[in-house]
Amino acid sequence: MHLRQIILLLVFLLVIFLAACAPPHGLPAGPTSIPTLIPVTQLPSLPGATAEPAFAILSFPGGFPSAELGQPLYQTHCAECHGEDGNGVIPEARNFGDVDYMRGETPAMFYAAITEGRGEMPGFKDTLTSDERWDVVYYVWDFSTTSENIAMGQTIYATNCSACHGDDGIGEVLGSSDFTDLRLVSEQAPRDFYLVVTQGKGSMPAWQGRLSQEERWAVIDYLMTFSYDAATQEETAAEPASADHDNLDQGETISEPANADLGDPIHGETLFSQFCTGCHGLNGKKPVGDDLVLRDAIATFDDSDVARVIRDGADGMPSFQTLLTTEGINALLAFLRNWE
Repeated sequence: MHLRQIILLLVFLLVIFLAACAPPHGLPAGPTSIPTLIPVTQLPSLPGATAEPAFAILSFPGGFPSAELGQPLYQTHCAECHGEDGNGVIPEARNFGDVDYMRGETPAMFYAAITEGRGEMPGFKDTLTSDERWDVVYYVWDFSTTSENIAMGQTIYATNCSACHGDDGIGEVLGSSDFTDLRLVSEQAPRDFYLVVTQGKGSMPAWQGRLSQEERWAVIDYLMTFSYDAATQEETAAEPASADHDNLDQGETISEPANADLGDPIHGETLFSQFCTGCHGLNGKKPVGDDLVLRDAIATFDDSDVARVIRDGADGMPSFQTLLTTEGINALLAFLRNWE
């Protein structure tokens, strides 16, 4: 190939290359501008960063909150919107007499609301001390119950619950809750306690078939008072009302010597299931006293001794004097003696 032909070929290839690099027909001659980005308004979360809490961390008082001390604080700071009786006097103000609402809330939720505010309600963390806020919480809590309910609950608790949870609510047996622990009680809604009382939990029996709904709620109102001083109730629980238990022997004290030979063991088995299995077990083999099981302990006492313990209670066991007649005691004795 001649030199001239080679040069022409190179020129031709150069023209083709330049044509391929030229911009398409109809596009702008120069590059388009880059759009301006929206400025960053929030920094991204760094690894390990902790978000701010929704409300202040709970600060618990050294002693029991007092509804009595909370009353003047409520009247000064809260009654204008919520009313002196807690029923609410302005739109959107919470009605503390709404029992259904109150049973679904926890004292801790009220403490958070008083501390940080809710909606149009201001926060009082800079106005009231932490202890004062707890006092207000439990004064408000009192709007959802009555002295009559607390008195009923006290009677039922003493008869059915104190053997395990103690007369003062601290707990007598392993695994029983300490109702004087504000950290425990304040995080629980009454409906949570109601579910446990109704269905049972662990070694605690279910009370659905033994106590009515009203009685179960009354017990919960009473056990809540172990964690605060409810002194502003119009009546104290010093004279508790008698609970009405359907289908149980009740109301009569033991006036005759007990005798297992006079009892119906089948009826006694029913009474044992209703009153005794929670502590003594279905077969009476849970340890009692000096590491004796009930079956063995019964054999060491005569009928009158056993009847006296059932009637008057002993060593943490509650009295059943108002719930069992002489006939009921004899039936229980007959059932227990059948274990021998």
